[in-house]
Amino acid sequence: MEAPSLSAALLFAAFAAAPAGLSAQEGGAMTNEALSRELAALWTGFRAALADYRLDDVAKYVDLPKDAPAPGRAQAKQFADDLPDLAKARFLDLALDGDRAGYYALLDPGKAVAVIRFRKTPGGWRLVPGPHTVAIVEREETLDLSAARKMVAEEASLGLRPAGDGERDAAPPPAAAAPKGEPPDTRDERVIRRELEGIWRKIRAAFASGKPGNAADVLLWVDGAKEPAPDEAKEAAKAMPDLARGRFIKLVWSVEKPHVVGYVAEVALGDAKKTTVALVVFARKDGAWKFAPGPLALEIITLPPTGQAALRAFVDTDPRFRL
Repeated sequence: MEAPSLSAALLFAAFAAAPAGLSAQEGGAMTNEALSRELAALWTGFRAALADYRLDDVAKYVDLPKDAPAPGRAQAKQFADDLPDLAKARFLDLALDGDRAGYYALLDPGKAVAVIRFRKTPGGWRLVPGPHTVAIVEREETLDLSAARKMVAEEASLGLRPAGDGERDAAPPPAAAAPKGEPPDTRDERVIRRELEGIWRKIRAAFASGKPGNAADVLLWVDGAKEPAPDEAKEAAKAMPDLARGRFIKLVWSVEKPHVVGYVAEVALGDAKKTTVALVVFARKDGAWKFAPGPLALEIITLPPTGQAALRAFVDTDPRFRL
């Protein structure tokens, strides 16, 4: 089964059965209801933009090359109709691996399994560009949930990073770069914690005022990232958790990357309907801690109401807190 092409660069490939290989669970899959709903809404919005021929809105969901030819109205409508409709599908699983997420679903009438792939960017989740945005594997027989999940685990073409993707076997980039040989910070963790809180407070204030340059000494721009414009900084500040009003949980470290530390805290306290956890990652450069804005530098996770003991156990075991 193959979906129609929007352009040569935005090709949504859907594959027939492939030999067993990479598991879609590689990297640690975890069902996260909030993120699953968010990704499903993004996909639904993308299909709607295509169907309504709102091509400017399509670009909000996936990166398109500037020279990509625009499809005709009928072609875009047909393309949208041929893509998986999650409203008629059954959710199977959510796989996470670094900056990648895969939404797995059993399609109506139960004879095909699809994976829709997303990647995390500084501006939020977006679709992985073609040809690896979506893959579909069909069967002649009707699948129950057990058989469908077995397909997810065994079909190479349903992998989160399929062959030819260029990133299948590559480790995700670090949240923030630091020079090799940067010595670890051997001070008491309480001292480090207070310093990180001060850095974050300064960054939030600078961005909220539209003057990110005021925090230039504690910001580390890497991988082509640049200081945002005033309006962009103000908008970004809205997504920055207020650690000062949060409940500190722990600092997370990596033996392999002693120059990187994650500050974990429960934020948005007082909401009886949910528990929100923030992970802010800092990198040490030239003997000083800095924050490097990027897709893996900040993680916000929403959970059902969770007690402190269970929340700490979650942080200790969830792969997203492993730096």
